Amino acid sequence: MTAERHNAPQHNLHANHAGNSGDCTSGSHSGLPWRRLRRFFATTVFASFVVNEIWEMAQMSAYVETAGQSWTSTLGLCTRAAVGDVGIIVGIYAAAALGAGDLSWGLRGRWNIYVMAAILGLAVAALVEHEALAAGRWSYTERMPVVSMLGAGLWPLLQMTLLPPLAVWIARWWAGRSATKGVVF
Repeated sequence: MTAERHNAPQHNLHANHAGNSGDCTSGSHSGLPWRRLRRFFATTVFASFVVNEIWEMAQMSAYVETAGQSWTSTLGLCTRAAVGDVGIIVGIYAAAALGAGDLSWGLRGRWNIYVMAAILGLAVAALVEHEALAAGRWSYTERMPVVSMLGAGLWPLLQMTLLPPLAVWIARWWAGRSATKGVVF
């Protein structure tokens, strides 16, 4: 063994530079990445809910079950659907993280992973729409353009293709903004 290797500092993976045990939130510098990641995930969930709630409310006239109803009468249904959409987006994020081999891929902003999230979203939307239509959970009015090749409405396909990457991008922007401005969320 050479002197350089013998005298090289040994790294303990369970200790940080402040001398604390592997607690990711201890120490002034070591907790910052975990706080940013938590803020990113919280913002992803919040942004997912907001953009999906708006989308759900906007497309209600394209479904037989809600066409012609006031927005107040469809708000509860749309809110439940938006919560389900958040779950789908979290699942898409997790699948993309597995594919990228990186839990924090959304913070890095790599375009190819955003494309993967969009493709996964499209696939999930096609499956959900196909199953829901077959089970009679909902049906379309003439206001819903149907993509015959996928057997699903265009609006929900676009929703899960566009909104997962958008929600992650918003969360990435907010996490970066709040890290530089000291915003807490």
